[in-house]
Amino acid sequence: MVTGLGPLCSLGDSAEALWSSLIAGRSGVTALARLAGLPVTIGAEVAHLEQHAALGARERRFDRSTQLALIAAHTALSDAGLLNDVRFSQQAERAGAILGTSRGATEQLEAAIARFSERGWPGLGPHVSPFTTTGSLSAAVARRFGLRGPNLTVSAACSSATQALGAAFDIVRHGRANVMLAGGAEACLTPFCVGILDAAGILSHRNEAPAAASRDGIVLGEGAGLLVLEAEEHARHRAARVYAEVAGFGASCDAFSLTGMPDNGEGLARAISEALSDAELASEAVDYVNAHGTGTRLGDRAETAALRSCFGSHTSNLAVSSTKSMTGHLLGAAGGIEAIACALVLRHGVVPPTINLEHADPQCDLDYVPRQARVLAARVALSTSMGFGGNNACLVLRGA
Repeated sequence: MVTGLGPLCSLGDSAEALWSSLIAGRSGVTALARLAGLPVTIGAEVAHLEQHAALGARERRFDRSTQLALIAAHTALSDAGLLNDVRFSQQAERAGAILGTSRGATEQLEAAIARFSERGWPGLGPHVSPFTTTGSLSAAVARRFGLRGPNLTVSAACSSATQALGAAFDIVRHGRANVMLAGGAEACLTPFCVGILDAAGILSHRNEAPAAASRDGIVLGEGAGLLVLEAEEHARHRAARVYAEVAGFGASCDAFSLTGMPDNGEGLARAISEALSDAELASEAVDYVNAHGTGTRLGDRAETAALRSCFGSHTSNLAVSSTKSMTGHLLGAAGGIEAIACALVLRHGVVPPTINLEHADPQCDLDYVPRQARVLAARVALSTSMGFGGNNACLVLRGA
């Protein structure tokens, strides 16, 4: 059962704020002062992070990605009613955290390398290693909230958060934990990170119109998206509010390219089929797909082909939207925010739009819910993720 939601992105730091922005079709993409003078100066930033009340004085020294994760974890546990639950703290061995990230502690690592280049060994300090180790992301969350069960940081490019959710789902359903905090965090809006991704030729250059960026490349975003996954019996025993049920998970690898993907989306199609089989659901049961939908021509066409392959004649009945058109692409955290969006779709019966979809690609001919939200009493939703290295993942959520 999904009993807590912890979103943090340019559209807000609560489920309510995120949802109202998504339904209104509001873009969180703006011009960023910290990227001024670079070829790409736009992104979807979390504003005033350093002032957030959920961070303690010591935690303000952590990398930005860790700070994002800690705030989202606080929000998710609070939303689930577990933050100050004495019984929860007494069962800490039965609670854990699995977080996904693509880049990890980018900000602090970049700063440490710059100091090392300038000053050599004296430019480094005792905190560089522990603060920039990828596994410190989930470890910091576990330490802050006393989670003494399974703990892991997953890095599988842009499918990281969905992979983390799938792993946590397996742990809960196999009885190895009662509660798992899962999703992802990413702080990729640094000059070096933006620079290397732009060098790969995948970023949008619509600097003159940030909120109107439309399919000329990826627009980066930062943030975190964490969900509380809870065993059904445990949730019912404490009368928890349930947003949705995680019903199935599937993952695959294209084994094709480090950066590209096959035109037919075969790998993603296998992940979707595996997730539906795991959920014991026919493809006709699906109402909504929160697509990976990054805004690259190859990726969008491959994902469209994958959906057609999986859903056949039912494809025309699907509502498919990309919330990245509003949040930007959160890389390893994207699947967390998008799983939260799916849970809210199932709870509220409304589908968020794909904004800025002005000119349709003939090879992308599905119902992408263009520009305006739509009322839809969805019963089953999919969250799909694709990443460099051919990593594909799909999470199936069912209405509670």
